[in-house]
Amino acid sequence: MYQSFIGLEIHIQLLTESKVFCGCTNRFGDEPNTNVCPVCMGYPGVLPALNAQAIRLSYVVARALNCEMSPQAVFERKNYFYPDMPKNYQISQFSSPLGRNGWIDVAYNGKTRRVRIHEIHLEEDAGKMIHAGDMSLLDYNRAGTPLLEIVTEPDMEFGEEAEILLQDFRRTIRYLGVCDGNMEEGSMRCDANVSVNLEGRGLGRKVEIKNLNSSRFVKMALNYEIGRQKEILDKGGKVVQETRLWNENRDVTETMRTKESAHDYRYFPEPDLPAFVPDAEFLAQVDRGLVELPAARRERFVKDYGVNEAAADFLINEKGTADFYEEVAALGADPGAAASWLQFDVRKILNRENRELAGSPLTAARLAQLLSLLSGGRIHGKIAKQVLEAVFAEDKDPGLIIREKGWEQMDDAAELAALVDRALAANAKAAAAVKAGDAKPLGFLVGQIMKATQGRAQPQMVQELLKEKLGI
Repeated sequence: MYQSFIGLEIHIQLLTESKVFCGCTNRFGDEPNTNVCPVCMGYPGVLPALNAQAIRLSYVVARALNCEMSPQAVFERKNYFYPDMPKNYQISQFSSPLGRNGWIDVAYNGKTRRVRIHEIHLEEDAGKMIHAGDMSLLDYNRAGTPLLEIVTEPDMEFGEEAEILLQDFRRTIRYLGVCDGNMEEGSMRCDANVSVNLEGRGLGRKVEIKNLNSSRFVKMALNYEIGRQKEILDKGGKVVQETRLWNENRDVTETMRTKESAHDYRYFPEPDLPAFVPDAEFLAQVDRGLVELPAARRERFVKDYGVNEAAADFLINEKGTADFYEEVAALGADPGAAASWLQFDVRKILNRENRELAGSPLTAARLAQLLSLLSGGRIHGKIAKQVLEAVFAEDKDPGLIIREKGWEQMDDAAELAALVDRALAANAKAAAAVKAGDAKPLGFLVGQIMKATQGRAQPQMVQELLKEKLGI
């Protein structure tokens, strides 16, 4: 029997206004090589200066991941030569990262595993290489972007666990507002380390997998690599310690290079940056940056609002949706109804129109008003769905919409009784069939009355009146 060991190196670009060691704009999508200066381009004689926002956001992440906070954060030069690193070294952290010994809990297959955080350190990102045919282009806009690296211990066994951890981590950093977590744009990236050995023998030879730009690819690459290494060991071979790439077109890992060790980078202290020592006021700012995290919010929603776990998972997936839901509930809407409408009817419209809840015509006050109209009997379910569509289409309050369109529910017994009499007279054959014991035409008769009232008649009252007049 074999045992696998999985650890992740997660990189996130921090949402700062400027780069980590210079004043250049930190923004994705600008014209190539426009957000650059002598500092991030590594010109001789320039001096870096630490971005206060970047170091604060870094400590916020470390605190949220239960890390021991370093009394000082020391920066070093990590030396390597590559076209996307114009200085030929990267300012990073090695001996004294800003956080150690944290943890993340991962729930998979009915069990919860605690994955330890080895360290969290802040560094500058490299530039971006774009390969076009037989040439490579370089965009240094990304060079110097504040990059936070979170290194886990090899505590996971399955690719599925790594996928869940990444999804949970992405939610966490979006809740904290430190990163948008967009793996497609590279603001969140992941390298995966995996080794396989006989059970009880400890770690095997580690293989690192790069080129992973989605949590799903992380799962697929790890499970493929575990299978590849088991096959090698079954044949009596030895796994080569190396770096491999994930080929998403063929669903395989492929050799990239042999793995470097720390001494290959020749780390030495960055002479132009003093150690950062957080004081009491700085740590207070870090505490103020913390929020209720997704796992705790999920548990609270189930307990306080009585929603099921599936609804809670949907609601807490995006902080904006969870905030919206709580605002609707605070306005007096039934929590269960609010959760259901957001999970199904509202989401259906948002998906169809490819838009976000934030900034849409549907405000928390409008959804609360719609649910109040529904629970108060002024409209019924089918009309409520039409009102929701009209809110998005016309950007108006639900109350105004039902007045303008005459959609308010008809629940006057005398008025409905007259309509029932007319329907029975016009559909004598169906009425006779119901009286003879065939219940199927009853739905047809209800439908005729709903059609005559453009859906405004109270369906339950219509059905009761029909049963009364037909003697059933």
